Amino acid sequence: MNARQDPVSRLVWIWLTLLVLLAVTTASAYVDLGAGNSIANLIIAAAKAALIALFFMHLRRSDATVRVAAGAALLFLFFLAFLTFGDYLTRPMHPAPWRSPQESTLNPHAV
Repeated sequence: MNARQDPVSRLVWIWLTLLVLLAVTTASAYVDLGAGNSIANLIIAAAKAALIALFFMHLRRSDATVRVAAGAALLFLFFLAFLTFGDYLTRPMHPAPWRSPQESTLNPHAV
């Protein structure tokens, strides 16, 4: 039988692919790539989400209404992340207004 004709076989292959991507994500935690770790893990997470949405959630064969709802959910998630990141970028970076216990005992009258 061809893998295209057997849906169980195809789902098993997708599941094995997800397990390999999970192993790659776990292995990337032990490799120091700096900011590259975050970028690689986001790409891997997007690939895993796409596989789950297309094959396990059957978005390829679903109605247009379901596809629009999934797209709206992704758009809403993007807006939430964009607004959160925008808030983080616009906040002033001030040091914390507390002192360590050693500083407090050295000069008790300092404010």
